[in-house]
Amino acid sequence: MRDLINVLDGILTEVSISKPKYGPGTQFSVSAGSAAGKKLLALLQQQGFDATPPMTRQDANELSAKDIQNVPTIAIGRGNDSYIFSNNAGQFIQITGSASIIGPMFNAYTGATADNDVGKIANRGETAEGVLGAAMFAKFTKREADEDIGMVTSQDISNVLNSLRQTGEDQYQVEVEDFDNEHADVISFVLRLKSGPYQDLMDPTKRPLLANEFSSAAAYVNSSDAERYSKYFYINGRSDQIVIMADGVTGETEQKTDVWVFVTDEDGNPRKLRLNTSLKVGGVKQFGQVGGDSDEAQQNLWEYFGVDISPVLANFKKTMKSQGPRDAFKKLYQYAAKQLDQKLKNADPEDEANILNDIAIGITHFATLGDPNVELVDFNKGGFKILRFNKLAQKLADIDLAATYGDSKTWPEVMIHERGNPKNKLLTVRVKIENKPNGIYVRNIIEKEPLLEKLTEYRKASWDRAPAATGAEELDAVTSKPRLTGPGAKAARTGREPRMDRATLGREYKG
Repeated sequence: MRDLINVLDGILTEVSISKPKYGPGTQFSVSAGSAAGKKLLALLQQQGFDATPPMTRQDANELSAKDIQNVPTIAIGRGNDSYIFSNNAGQFIQITGSASIIGPMFNAYTGATADNDVGKIANRGETAEGVLGAAMFAKFTKREADEDIGMVTSQDISNVLNSLRQTGEDQYQVEVEDFDNEHADVISFVLRLKSGPYQDLMDPTKRPLLANEFSSAAAYVNSSDAERYSKYFYINGRSDQIVIMADGVTGETEQKTDVWVFVTDEDGNPRKLRLNTSLKVGGVKQFGQVGGDSDEAQQNLWEYFGVDISPVLANFKKTMKSQGPRDAFKKLYQYAAKQLDQKLKNADPEDEANILNDIAIGITHFATLGDPNVELVDFNKGGFKILRFNKLAQKLADIDLAATYGDSKTWPEVMIHERGNPKNKLLTVRVKIENKPNGIYVRNIIEKEPLLEKLTEYRKASWDRAPAATGAEELDAVTSKPRLTGPGAKAARTGREPRMDRATLGREYKG
């Protein structure tokens, strides 16, 4: 099992830092779970650099030769590649060497922003990742008689966390029997959180502060998706190795996932189940951002929505210096909104389909880092909402969209909405500028709006102790494959159980 976990670490922690998508403005965290990352952390500490994420890559072209010369430098082997990073404390660091060696030391930072209403919880969003991981583990191990899986409660989640705390490690593992009592599955829960969220989660006295998160996690894992998978592994008649990983430290590069479920295939390789989630807490609207005010950062942002802003970049920089950031971003955002709206309004059917596809790709990138199989799960008030982005382009085709510039708030914003109905918004892109010791820091924030939630909502529920839904239509929606049925299935259960015929189980179902 430890070998499987090591393989998963290799899958989850790789950055190709030379790729354009990781250009200036990209936020990173050091890969604290890898040997390379630990080496870099030690070197940063020697330089007195605070590596608390996010670390933002800077555009060297915007710095003078003298400024670069004064930046502390860490050499990672041989190579001519050079990257400059800053932290939220205003410190700068330059890392030189080969991109192929530097890249694996980092992860793309996708952590939640600080919660302003957290009480005594250090970071409610990151702590909730651990709650959800523990809830999934409880679901996969709560096996009962008659091939049933029990309903997970908040107490079950607490019991898992208490058991993990007693081990003193980041992994808790149990062996549970299959229904036939001839095979046993080894199920592991791996919890990796930053120090603050980890301590809060492991402190039993703080559990009441997380009551909503516990209820939301219980509701989510008692839904049909987790029910189907946990039941399948209970009755499939083979010994499985299953890893449930809640990882708030390693971060993601190619996939924006906070909680993973993996199972070994027949060749011993990890296979990812669909229950892989990007978690939000408290109905947070933000689901993506692009940091920085460099030309490259702004081009990257608007190219995701099919807009070329290169004609106004020279004036953008000029206005930034002469009139300040607010006027500069006002003009840039006005131009982006006008260009996008004209494209949406004047395009022929084929061009319009391409524009909508660009918008769908951009939204999917910021929501899931381009993986349409990742779910965005929102925990709120003891319930949950699942958003899926895999068919977004098709759904946008039925809506006449427009883009509008807005300037009624502190900073400029661009809203994409239904044409003729600006209140029916799909998303908002807004700029946020913060004053830092070394100057301003810019965030271009992407927020989901009600129309996007309506188009992508897959399921919404709350924890009410009702039986989990296991209808055939809902289960087929998980796999997008026809449901298998056969003469061996009991008539009373036809259309209500997941795939339990002989072809699936290798034996007759004993229900």
